Amino acid sequence: MVLMSIWVGYTEPEPDIWLKSIVNELKYLKTQDIKVKNTNYNLKVYGITGDCPALKKILNFIGHGGYDCCWFCYVHGEHKNGKRQYLYQRSIRLRNTQAYLHASNEAHRTQLRVNGHLGKSILQNLLDVQLPDSIVIDYLHVTLLGHVKTIGAAIYHELKPFQRSTFDSQLKRQRFPHFFNRKVRPFTEFSNIKSTELRNLLFYCLLPNLEAILPLEKLAHLALYVCSIRLLHEQVLLGDETGIIADQLFSKFYEDHEQHYNGLQNYVLHLHVHYSKMYKNHGALANIGCFGQEDLIGNVSSNHHGTRYHGELITFTT
Repeated sequence: MVLMSIWVGYTEPEPDIWLKSIVNELKYLKTQDIKVKNTNYNLKVYGITGDCPALKKILNFIGHGGYDCCWFCYVHGEHKNGKRQYLYQRSIRLRNTQAYLHASNEAHRTQLRVNGHLGKSILQNLLDVQLPDSIVIDYLHVTLLGHVKTIGAAIYHELKPFQRSTFDSQLKRQRFPHFFNRKVRPFTEFSNIKSTELRNLLFYCLLPNLEAILPLEKLAHLALYVCSIRLLHEQVLLGDETGIIADQLFSKFYEDHEQHYNGLQNYVLHLHVHYSKMYKNHGALANIGCFGQEDLIGNVSSNHHGTRYHGELITFTT
């Protein structure tokens, strides 16, 4: 991992100011041959990833709680019971590269919001894959720390006290192979849960431990989500049909979502609609998240020496 710039502060940065010199450096490097052991390499800037607030800033887009906030399609959203909700739609109109470029240029020219665009992105002339095809959804924040954590908490709060106690006890006793780095915490410690623990909870713990607790219909609905994400998580399991089948499973989960969860049809749930395209274009979810960056920050935080100022620590460590 090459650290080119870091922002540490109490306010959000302005990407056009903060990253201008870095982007210009990268543009220059793209024109040069990089020679390593008598072999020439050319720099290609493939894509951009991050959590929703970070992508909102770098893409110069409306925030993820607003109308027309999806980078990939024209879903509008609606205000329902005090929350912005993105309810299931059987068909959606996707943004293409030409429309995306035109809208961002128009927003820049008029200084008005155009279909969610607030202006040009500083990355617009740097990326070798055009926007929005170069945007990679971060599965760590959208799925694990996003929707899995949300519906996990919702299910837990619906359980009766003795059911919660039984469920927590089962999670504590859950056995994993020796090569699993993390086990699963009970829901009484849910506020401190890590993304890898949520992944293990989703794939290996929820369905078997809730089988005797949840109504069959709700358990089956949850299974649609688990199976969909599991198909997209690693290597191709069902050939060219893997992404298609995963999308069909999630579509049914999304369609019936409001029957089982109230007010949780938020933007991170909607982003799952675009996972099958992510899988086709960029590969399995396990390979395209921000795990590496999060591990770096966590490692620095837990191995600090004399100071807790993260800017100094990270730059010193890297």
